[in-house]
Amino acid sequence: MKINYWLGFLVILSSLNFTSFAQEQYRTKKLFNNDWKFSLEADSSSILPSYNDKDWRTLNLPHDWSIEGEFKAENPSGTHGAFLPGGIGWYRNNIEIKSINKDLNYAIHFDGVYLNSDVWINGTHLGFYPNGYLGFTYDLTPYLKEGNNTITVRVDHSKLPSGRWYTGSGIYRNVWIETYHKVAVAENGTFVTTPEVSEKKASVKVKTELLNTYAKHQKVSLVSSIVDQNGKEVASQTQSFKMGKETTSESLFDIEKPNLWSPDFPNLYQLVTEVKIKGKTVDTYNTTFGIRELEWIPNKGIYLNGQPILMKGLSNHQDAGPVGVAVPQDVWHRRLTMLKEMGCNALRTAHHPFAPEFYAMCDSMGFMVMDEAFDGWWKPKAEFDFGIYFEDYWKQHLESFVKRDRNHPSIVIWSVGNEVPKFTNEEQEKLVTELKKHDTTRPVSQGRGYKGTFIDIAGFNGHGEMRNVLEDYHKQHPDQLIIGTEITHTLQTRGIYRTKTWYRTKDNPAPWEKPSQFKSLEPKVYKIPDLSEEEVFTGISKKYQSSYDNSIVRIGVRDDWNRVEEMDYYVGNFRWTGFDYLGESFNWPARTANFGIIDLAGFPKDHYYLYQSLWSDKPMVHLLPHWTHTGKEGVEIPMVAYTNCEEAELFLNGKSLGKKAMDKTHQIVWLVPYEVGSIKVIAYTDGKKMAEKKYYSASEAKAIDIQVDKLTLEANSSDVAHCEINIVDENGHFVPNADNELFFKVEGAGQLLASENGDILDMSSSKHSLTRKAFNGKCLLMVQPSKEKGVIKVTVSGKGLTPKTIKINCNKSVL
Repeated sequence: MKINYWLGFLVILSSLNFTSFAQEQYRTKKLFNNDWKFSLEADSSSILPSYNDKDWRTLNLPHDWSIEGEFKAENPSGTHGAFLPGGIGWYRNNIEIKSINKDLNYAIHFDGVYLNSDVWINGTHLGFYPNGYLGFTYDLTPYLKEGNNTITVRVDHSKLPSGRWYTGSGIYRNVWIETYHKVAVAENGTFVTTPEVSEKKASVKVKTELLNTYAKHQKVSLVSSIVDQNGKEVASQTQSFKMGKETTSESLFDIEKPNLWSPDFPNLYQLVTEVKIKGKTVDTYNTTFGIRELEWIPNKGIYLNGQPILMKGLSNHQDAGPVGVAVPQDVWHRRLTMLKEMGCNALRTAHHPFAPEFYAMCDSMGFMVMDEAFDGWWKPKAEFDFGIYFEDYWKQHLESFVKRDRNHPSIVIWSVGNEVPKFTNEEQEKLVTELKKHDTTRPVSQGRGYKGTFIDIAGFNGHGEMRNVLEDYHKQHPDQLIIGTEITHTLQTRGIYRTKTWYRTKDNPAPWEKPSQFKSLEPKVYKIPDLSEEEVFTGISKKYQSSYDNSIVRIGVRDDWNRVEEMDYYVGNFRWTGFDYLGESFNWPARTANFGIIDLAGFPKDHYYLYQSLWSDKPMVHLLPHWTHTGKEGVEIPMVAYTNCEEAELFLNGKSLGKKAMDKTHQIVWLVPYEVGSIKVIAYTDGKKMAEKKYYSASEAKAIDIQVDKLTLEANSSDVAHCEINIVDENGHFVPNADNELFFKVEGAGQLLASENGDILDMSSSKHSLTRKAFNGKCLLMVQPSKEKGVIKVTVSGKGLTPKTIKINCNKSVL
C-alpha cells in the first residue's frame, strides 16, 4: 500500500492539541490550535500574563472573524471584501513547560495570520509580521520558564480594503509548537532537485543546511536516506564533519528505475535526514519530494517525463465560501477531488501563497501548481495592502516563499506578481533575479507580465482573450511559450439560463466599464451565436448570469480551448476561476461575481461539465438545462449536450429526437418544444453506449433529500461532513427552481460549521444562522464534530416539506 507521507503527517497531527512539550525526542512539531481565547474588544494590557481573559470567547484555530460578521453596505471592505468587517483581534493561549531541556530550542510557528500581527510571550514582544499570506517563526528559547507561558497575538486588520478580494481576518491557518536540538537542520533547510531523470535512472541532488546554536564547534554525522512510497529505502549516504554555527552539505544519489511524479501518477519519495553526535541521533528531518522531468520547449510546448502535456488549469483564491479563509482540510480535499474528477491538472494560487497543506494535497493528488508570490509590488493596489510594506520586506518574504515551497513536485512554475500596474522591466528583473537565487529549476512567469523581458513564460490575463493578441505576440517573440495566467473569464449562475448571448461590457458592465466601450471592443471579441431569436427565459436579475456557455467577457470556454489545441506555443491556461469566491463583486448587494465553475456552496455549474468534456478521458455526457419549465408548454427550449464521446442522441418521453455528432463547437444543440415528462441524452463512441443523463419534469416541492459525503467522522473538532440538501417533489424528482426557507437543527456530538446556498445576492450569515433559503433547489450544511465520541443528528425542515434527518457517527480520535 502506498503511503502519502506529508499529507498523512498533517492529517494525523491535525487532531492533536498540544499542551506540554514531550521530552522523549528532540524534534517535535505539534499543533497548537485548540482552546485559544479571543476578543475584538481587548487592549494592550492583555499582553501581560496576569491579565484575566475569563470573559473572552474560547475557540479553536484556524479562525476567521470576518466571515462571522454581518454583511453591511457601509463596511469599509466594500466590494473588495464582500462587505464584511475587519477590526483588531486579540488571541491568547498558554504553553505548559514541565522542564526546560538545555539541549533543545523551542519555537512557535504560524502558517498564516491576516494581517499585521504582533506576538508576545509572557509580555515580551517577539516581533511584527505584516504579510498575511506567509508563515513566520519566533524562537521562544530565551523567554520560556518552567510552568505556564502566555502567548498573546494582536491582529490589526482595522484599515480596509487591504486586498482586492476577500482576505479574512485573524489566525486563519495552523499554529505549531516546535522543538529541535541545538544542532539540527535549519527551517526549510533541505533542497531536493533531480538534475537528470529517465525511466531507467534518476539523479537526486540534496542540499542540507545545518545550524549549531551551541557555543562550541560540533563533530557531526549527517545520514541522508531516500525512502519510496512503499517504505523501502532506495539510497543512503553518510557524511562526517566538524561544524561551527552553520554549514551546508551536498549529496548526490542515483535512483534506479524511479517512480516518476505526474498528475496521473503522483508518486512521492521521502528524504530522511538524520543528524548524529557521537553516534546518537539528535535530529530527524523529513522532506517529501517527487522525481520528474519538466521541459518547456519553444514552439512545441510542455513535456513532462518526455510526454507532451497541456495545462488544464484553474485560478483560485484561498477562501472557501461559507468558512471564509479558515479552511479545514476536509473542505480542501472535497474541492480538489471535484477538480480532479473534472479533469483539471493544474492550479494557480491567486494571488499569493496558500496554506502548506494545500501543496501537500497537490503533491499527493496530482496537480501542477503555478505558485504566486505577490499580487502587486511597490505600489499598493488596494489602499492598505502589502504594497505599504513591500520595499522593506519583499526580499525576505520572497526567499521565505521559495524555500518553503521548492521541494513540492506539484509546483512547476513560479509567479512573481499579477497585473502589476505600470511595472518596469527593471522591477521585474529585481524580483526574478532574487527568486532565482533560491531556485533555478522552474520557469518564472507573471500574471499579465508578458511585456517584461525577464520572465521565462509569457503570462496573459484578460488582454490575451481578444482576437489576434496571442498570435501577434508569438510573431514578435517566436521562441517564448505563452500561458493563460487568467484565461478565460466567463460567468454563470447555477440554475439560471438565457438563450441570448451576453457580453459583459455591453449587457452587464463591471464598475470600471461603460456599455459604449463595446463598440470598439466588438471586433476583438469572439462572438457566440444566440440560441434563439427571442429570449426564452425572461424576468431574470441582471446580477445573475446564464449557465449556457454564452455569458462572456471576451472569449468563451470552447473558443479558447480550441486555441490551446491549435497553437503549440499556447501551452494551456488557468481559467478565472475554479470556485466562486468572496469579494470583487460588482456592487451591493452581492458577495461576489459569478466567475467560478463551481458555486460558493461547492455545487457544480454547467461549465463544470463542459470542462469535463474537454479535459477528462472518462466517458461522460451532460445535458442542460433541466426539464421543468412550467408555463412554457410548446416553447422551444435549447437543449445542449456536452460530451467527450463521438455523438449523442436525445430522447423526449422515450422518443428519439435524433443523433448528432460532436464537432469543434464542443456542444450539441437540439431545439425541443417543452412538454411535461422526461428528457434523456445518450452518448456513443464507435456506436456503443458510453454514458447517459436523464431529467424529469418536477411538480410542487414536497420533501427534503440529504446526501452526505461522510457518515463517520473522528471526534477531533476538525473533520467536516458536507450535507447536500436537495428539494424534491412527491416522486423524488429534483425541483430546480425551489427557493423554500429551510431550518436546521444539529444535535449531539457536533455543531453546525456553516451553511451556504450559492446565491451571490443572499447576504445572510453563513456561520450563525439556523435558517436559509434554498437557491435553485439546493443548499449546503457543513457539520463539524466536537471532541467527544457520539452521534451527530442533523435535521432539515421547511414549511410544506417533509423533513429529513440523518445521523453521523463520531469515533473517538486515536490520538
